[in-house]
Amino acid sequence: MGILYETRWSGIHAWHREKAGTMCAHVHDYVEIMYIKSGEMRHYINFQAYDLCAGDVIFVFPGQIHSHETAAGENFVLLFPKDIPVFDAVFCNALPVSPVLRQAVDAEADCLFLAAARANSADVPFQKGMALGYISLILGRLLPLLALTPVDAKNVTTEQRLIRYCSAHYREPITLTSVADALGYSATHLSHLFTDKFKIGFSQFVSTMRVEDAKKMLRGDTAITQIAFDCGFGSMRSFNRVFKVYTGSTPSAYRALHQR
Repeated sequence: MGILYETRWSGIHAWHREKAGTMCAHVHDYVEIMYIKSGEMRHYINFQAYDLCAGDVIFVFPGQIHSHETAAGENFVLLFPKDIPVFDAVFCNALPVSPVLRQAVDAEADCLFLAAARANSADVPFQKGMALGYISLILGRLLPLLALTPVDAKNVTTEQRLIRYCSAHYREPITLTSVADALGYSATHLSHLFTDKFKIGFSQFVSTMRVEDAKKMLRGDTAITQIAFDCGFGSMRSFNRVFKVYTGSTPSAYRALHQR
C-alpha cells in the first residue's frame, strides 16, 4: 500500500488505545503527539526509525511521512489540526531537533492524558471543553522540553517540500510537470521519488488529498457539485469515479451516512 494523505480532522482530539497495532505509512496536515504508556513501539518518521518504550512521547509534525509497529502495550494519541490557535505559533514554521522526548510523562501527566481521552470521548459539550483544558495542561508540560529549529531549506527534505506544495495546491489543476517546475526538479526525478519512497503514483497521491478534503466537506451542507470543483476535480464524472475508487461509495451515499 502507498502512502495515504489525511485531512479529516477538525478540532482537537484525544484517545486511549489499549491494544495498539501497526499503522501503515501516511502523512497529514495536523500535528500528532503519541505517548507510550506501556509496551514498546518502533515509529518511523520520514523513513527514520525511532524505538520507543513506556514513558516516551513522540511528535509528528505536518507533512512528515510516518508509520509505526507496536509489539504490545497501550498508548495515547493527541491530534492538533490547523484550526487550533496554537498551531501557527508553535508548529507551522519549525521542526523538532528530535521528535522523541524520553521518559517525559510522570504520574500527574499520565493522569492528564487519561482524563483528556475520557473527556474527549464523551458526547457532552461540557466534557469536550474539559478535554481542551486537559490537553492545554499537557502541552504546557511537554512543549518546553521539545527543542525546535526554524524551517529552512537545510532541514526540509525533498519529500516534505513535495508534500507541502501538493497540500497547498491540490485544489488547482496541478500536474507532475507543473509541480516539478515549481520545485526546481525534473519530472522524472519526482516520478521516481513517488515510486521509490511513496509507493504510489503522483495522480493517486493528489487524488487522496482531494478525496480526504471532499469527505470533510460532505459532512456539511455545501452542494456536492461545488465540493467537486472546490476540491480540484475537473468534472462531476471524475469526482464520482475517483471518490468511489477510494471510499467504495458515491459522494451522495457518503453524505447520507456521515452528514452532521
